[in-house]
Amino acid sequence: MTKRPLRSVLPMILTALPHLFPLLLCVALLMAAAVSAADAQERPTEVLACHEGRSLLPALEAKGEMAALVREAAATPHGEGRLFRVEREGLAPSFLFGTMHLSDPRILALPPAAEAAFAASQGVVIETTDILDPQRMGATLLSRADLTTLPPGRTLAEVLGAEDMARVSSVLEARGTPSAAIARLQPWFVAAGLMMPDCETSRAAGGAVVLDVAIARRARAEGRELDGLESAGEQLEALASMPLDLQADNLVASIAIADQLPDIFETMIDLYLEGRIALIGPATERALPSGTDEASSLAVTQAFEDRVVHRRNALMAERLQPLLAKGGRFVAVGALHLPGDTGLVAALARDGWTVTRAD
Repeated sequence: MTKRPLRSVLPMILTALPHLFPLLLCVALLMAAAVSAADAQERPTEVLACHEGRSLLPALEAKGEMAALVREAAATPHGEGRLFRVEREGLAPSFLFGTMHLSDPRILALPPAAEAAFAASQGVVIETTDILDPQRMGATLLSRADLTTLPPGRTLAEVLGAEDMARVSSVLEARGTPSAAIARLQPWFVAAGLMMPDCETSRAAGGAVVLDVAIARRARAEGRELDGLESAGEQLEALASMPLDLQADNLVASIAIADQLPDIFETMIDLYLEGRIALIGPATERALPSGTDEASSLAVTQAFEDRVVHRRNALMAERLQPLLAKGGRFVAVGALHLPGDTGLVAALARDGWTVTRAD
């Protein structure tokens, strides 16, 4: 079976997977059952070594490729900015803040305008409050095994083929995970675990949390109302909607870019901190393996993007209406849900809210 890595899907997975980190930790515990207790205790130091990357932006500039990427991003409505003011007559203003689902200290520090908006808020809204409850996350994982494991009778080796399975197994075993532990997992879930940045894994092992969790915990500690827009199950359903052949392609592609991941994440972080949100996708894609132009394959990836991004944006915008109607909300969702014609900024404006950039 010939694999054709489809680059339009990998950026979506790369930016979404940190939000699944609590689920991935649960899976890691399940995988650890296949490893001896002694080995499991010895391996974390080796596996969790943190290697910070270098931004790819200077190299893209040197190659003369940035100008075209900037033009592409500029065509995206509301493609710049992390903080937007959301207003309607008679209500206290609310704010929409784009997060990045990582625990990097640079990301955890709210910019001054966002800090002021949070401090003035009466309530906080995040993508899902399930991430605050590890037991609930674990229960979701166990109760919806159909979203993370293969259908009965199928194995990962069968889906990937012998050659690609050997490549995946080699990488996993180097990280302390026996191939038997992932024999029946869906390819997208294995890929998510492989693409988790080492630094994120190391920080999580030390008790660090991603920005969304930090915001939610602070809201609760300060007695603010806290609401979620989705359940963990709904997020899993969106990611698991990718067809198995496309999952397999992207798992193999994730192996190919494993050494580049620190640099890719550093690039994403740089652009996020600069508020150049619409540029994250094009810049990330430029660093990934080239995809196929086959019409059928592109149709599949577009359908997946519709499920993971566009439909979720529409659902978030709908569920935000009664919360914004209370006034004084601080809404923190992944920054990639903000830009574009289907993004939350445009969706809320269509629903009659006055939305203006505030950073």
